[in-house]
Amino acid sequence: MLIFRILLALAAIAIVHRVLYYNITLRYFRYTCALSGCRVLEGDKIELYEIIENRAFLPMLWLRVETRFDGALLFTRNDNTHVSAGLYHRSIFSAPPFRRVKRTYEILCSKRGYYRFGSSTVTTGDITGIENVIVTGGSDIELHVCPRPLPRHEIALPTRSWQGDMVVRRFILPDPFMPAGVRDYTPRDPMSSVNWKASAKTGGLVVHRRDYTADSRLIVFFNIDESAEQWTYAGPMQNQIMERALRLTATVVETAIANGMKTAFRTNAASSRDGGEVALPPAFGRAHRDEIFAAMAEIKLIRTRSFHMLLREAAETVCDSDILLITRFVTKEMDAEIDKLRKAGNKVELYMVPDYTEQAPAGGVAI
Repeated sequence: MLIFRILLALAAIAIVHRVLYYNITLRYFRYTCALSGCRVLEGDKIELYEIIENRAFLPMLWLRVETRFDGALLFTRNDNTHVSAGLYHRSIFSAPPFRRVKRTYEILCSKRGYYRFGSSTVTTGDITGIENVIVTGGSDIELHVCPRPLPRHEIALPTRSWQGDMVVRRFILPDPFMPAGVRDYTPRDPMSSVNWKASAKTGGLVVHRRDYTADSRLIVFFNIDESAEQWTYAGPMQNQIMERALRLTATVVETAIANGMKTAFRTNAASSRDGGEVALPPAFGRAHRDEIFAAMAEIKLIRTRSFHMLLREAAETVCDSDILLITRFVTKEMDAEIDKLRKAGNKVELYMVPDYTEQAPAGGVAI
């Protein structure tokens, strides 16, 4: 009889605890996840914060939190945590009454990319050991792992465009008091700029070409294709080559903006955020550099269209700018569009991406 009463009392306590636990404790339970930053460079470390809040008067004996992470985000060793197959991060908590528990994990960002953390699944239970699963909402945490710029001495870029005398000579706004010859008329030119005497001599419309006296502008075009026949990602070797080419492009952008140039970035690669084409207008400053770096982090090694089509669109809208093309090859179609860009008053330079893998090349090939 005594044993029966003890069992009955234990059962009553378990039932009461379960009712209170799931109707009060879990109602005042909060789980949040945050990062110490949203943009880092390849190889940098970042901190992940997990916060459990128990605002009820009953303790939470145990909680298991599982969050999906990309395998390129490497957790350092930590107590009460486990990473399954490089995809799921699992941590174990206990929370006393009216207590806030915070844990910090260090993550190594080993690979360029755009990462969005998946939803977290929280599993808990009462003193009976019966589990109850709480699925939290989708996480709003975004992380951009940007390409790390290469050391300047490891690359050889054209010196006549964005980093040498063109920084002094090339500007955005033409000065009407500084004539610099003539060029062919384009639909973008006003009729007031037509040089009628020269047009009569040449038999076609030409306009005054002016030197410049305002801020310089650079447009960097990055070709994601490994060859002219490529439509999809070509393989791990090309992956390694293009990743290093992106690091080189980051070096160009960082140097140009540091030199006070308005810098734009265009590529025929798709964005992993929305699948659209990556394109950023020219602007100044560190914030714009970070924006371009974030766009580079989102690049997928899949093209949206051929590079010469991207240049064709630019030839119809871009004039009087410095242009740097970073590509692995040049086709006849690309040559034709480059000629159009030059006729529109643009200074165009090419950087041919070499077939480097682990080691940096002795020098780039500039055309």
